[in-house]
Amino acid sequence: MIRIKTALISVYDKTGVLELAQRLKEKKIEIISSGGTSKYLKQNNIEVTEISEYTGFSEAFNGRVKTLHPKIHAGILARGNKDEKELKNLGAKKIDLVVVNLYPFSEEVAKGSSDHDIIEKIDIGGPAMIRAAAKNFEHTVVIAEPDRYLDINLDGISAEESKKLAGRAFTLTGYYDENVSDWFGPQEEYDSERIDLRYGENPHQIASIEISKNTLIDFKSPLQGKQISYNNGLDAISAWSCVNEFNRPAVCIVKHTNPCGVAEDSNLSSAYKRAFSTDPTSAFGGVIALNDMVDEDLAKEMMDNQFIEVLVAPNYSDGALKALSNKPNIRALIGKKGVKSPSESKSISGVFFHQTSDEVSFSEMKYDTKTKAVPSSKELEDLIFAMKVAKHVKSNAIIIAKDKMTLGIGAGQMSRVVSTKIAFMKAEEEGLNIKNCVLASDAFFPFRDNIDVAAAKGVKHIIQPGGSIKDDEVIAAADEYQISMTLTGFRHFKH
Repeated sequence: MIRIKTALISVYDKTGVLELAQRLKEKKIEIISSGGTSKYLKQNNIEVTEISEYTGFSEAFNGRVKTLHPKIHAGILARGNKDEKELKNLGAKKIDLVVVNLYPFSEEVAKGSSDHDIIEKIDIGGPAMIRAAAKNFEHTVVIAEPDRYLDINLDGISAEESKKLAGRAFTLTGYYDENVSDWFGPQEEYDSERIDLRYGENPHQIASIEISKNTLIDFKSPLQGKQISYNNGLDAISAWSCVNEFNRPAVCIVKHTNPCGVAEDSNLSSAYKRAFSTDPTSAFGGVIALNDMVDEDLAKEMMDNQFIEVLVAPNYSDGALKALSNKPNIRALIGKKGVKSPSESKSISGVFFHQTSDEVSFSEMKYDTKTKAVPSSKELEDLIFAMKVAKHVKSNAIIIAKDKMTLGIGAGQMSRVVSTKIAFMKAEEEGLNIKNCVLASDAFFPFRDNIDVAAAKGVKHIIQPGGSIKDDEVIAAADEYQISMTLTGFRHFKH
């Protein structure tokens, strides 16, 4: 157990540091602090010892040198009783808690600042103290993130908890160093650029993205909004990829990487209304992608209608940007029209998977109707619309649609028939008219049970890849119900 008697605080971001200092004060823990932090705490009636007073060495070069001193690092790296005598000979004291966060280097780069200003935001002393404390986690606790301040038990910290914090600290300094390195490296030699994210899938996970010239969305230059999180980025890519399947004005609303509503219409406003009506409940806090310019009226309509995390569109009118500024937390991103990514990669537990992108030409695809019933040209258009959406829904994917609007989406189930039931359940919950709707499946039907469910709900037309050993049985079931079944020959699994 690490008992905290002396804490060193040196932070650029002052968020939460006063509350932490007040807790330290209540526990009668001595605080050593650097210039700006020291001034801030003293202004709020927190007694601190300034680093320059403790080391006997005043800050140099306008603050470039202040914490790089043997008494600081000896105190951080000292190993309890083992180093107590030598520590005393140095005139230093054991530092048990190090609270440090770093200069905002990436933010300075993102602002387009001069080289001089960017260089001055390269932190030297901060990473050195963080790494020293993390190395010595058995004797020194390090906190490098403001959201961790309230969790720390000032009555004593186990070596196990200290080790976890040390691991977080090394990860943070690693990302920081990579960003600095990327800025120094000749950009033409690199295929990609790293951007820090707000956090990963969960707030305790650190995350970043690698962007290249083939990245579908301009994550580097958001028009407004909070920093993008890992989930925001995934949802934005999913929504933008889906909406760009359509040539006419189209809108896709995504939640947890799955479309929850998609529609195509003569204008974006109508397309949005219809996409939203598919599943208004899931649309709350969703990501919206639009394949044409967002104007002021549409921006206001969407904001009045739902809580929005992210908007992606090829461009925005000046009026739209002004309207969006009233909700400054909405992330407004530019999607790149016509950009295709030739490949896809996923990393799971240190294993990297690579494949070419699922790019097919729906306009040139052969649509082979195997049943006695045949879809009309309008019905075939709805079938193709539904299959385009199915391509972007987690398998097993089932889409029911009508008039180029999704009515229900079944996603990510282990059983295809369960996905089918969910799609109809969602449509019925929203009171949508499913009469004469069409159904699309991302993969073949292994059994006729899906056809039985669809027929009971009034489906008249189905599109699926085909390729099952039971295709004949499934087609025969469709004929029983006078349902048309069209095969494409292309599966669209999305795991």
